[in-house]
Amino acid sequence: MLRYFLKNKSVGEIIAIRELQVLEGIKDPLPIINSLIEKGYLVKGRGCYNINSNLLKKNKI
Repeated sequence: MLRYFLKNKSVGEIIAIRELQVLEGIKDPLPIINSLIEKGYLVKGRGCYNINSNLLKKNKI
């Protein structure tokens, strides 16, 4: 799932959930998204998820 957010560096909450369900086949992506937020990979904005900028710098993306 992290690969999805590396490709989509900033994505709306609803779109992210729908695409993860349909494209990645993940029934309930919210627990995984919340785990990525807790681990510092994602940042939750107002109605969106953003990949942590430090992760982008580290991976030179």
